[in-house]
Amino acid sequence: MPLGIGVVLSCSTALTAVQVYGRLTLGVVWGVLQLVVFLGSVWWYEDRSTRLCEPGQLPGAVQPLSSGRESRAARR
Repeated sequence: MPLGIGVVLSCSTALTAVQVYGRLTLGVVWGVLQLVVFLGSVWWYEDRSTRLCEPGQLPGAVQPLSSGRESRAARR
């Protein structure tokens, strides 16, 4: 749907020049809306990928070894 609206607005200059509020046109509103959706999706992707890829967050992830002193004592 958003792609279809973008194509229609890019092919029709008369439609993008429709005034929405004062000097604000439909084309400008659509461009700002696309920018907001893009920035929101980038933020969401970065947040989600960071949370899932941090060490110890994945199921079955290998935990770091304990300090050398403790591991030597466990071997004895």
